[in-house]
Amino acid sequence: MLAEKAEDARGAAIIVDGNAVALDMKTTASSVSLSYLNATVEVRCFDANGNELALNGESRFVVRKGDMVQVTVSGFRPGSNVNVAVFSDPTALGTITADSTGAGQQQWLVPDSLSPGDHTLVASGDLPAVADTVFGLRVQFQRESLVARISSSTAVRVLLVLAVLVGLFIPAGRRRRTQAEPV
Repeated sequence: MLAEKAEDARGAAIIVDGNAVALDMKTTASSVSLSYLNATVEVRCFDANGNELALNGESRFVVRKGDMVQVTVSGFRPGSNVNVAVFSDPTALGTITADSTGAGQQQWLVPDSLSPGDHTLVASGDLPAVADTVFGLRVQFQRESLVARISSSTAVRVLLVLAVLVGLFIPAGRRRRTQAEPV
């Protein structure tokens, strides 16, 4: 993919009319903003509890199943659509419709269908003076550990509770039978 070939060391790229252009990337502890001309795409990620995820040492988000990706855009052509997708495993997240000022915001659940590893989050749309502008940012998807998947399963939780209860009642029943038997 062109965005992957054009990305800088931080895993970000902007493609205009099929050509990589210099990008302005600003980061905070929990956000990345990519800018070109007067347009900006800001990405924030949240865990399943709504807490902001911090960027890792490479200025990338590491997301898991149940996390949310929030994309905020500004400076796009008013009324136009900004399509958001994840590439490596092409997966459309959705569309942001720019309001009358060219701004919009949307958030999506991280798809469980992504394979573990690096992916490129892409927001593509039209700017007032430039069509086909693609903003790309590398993110990492990690599967939950086996322990986390097992412990988050309701069925497994019910089985564990039943096992504990059975484990408590069996020894008590044996003690009662032993005490009731004549010596």
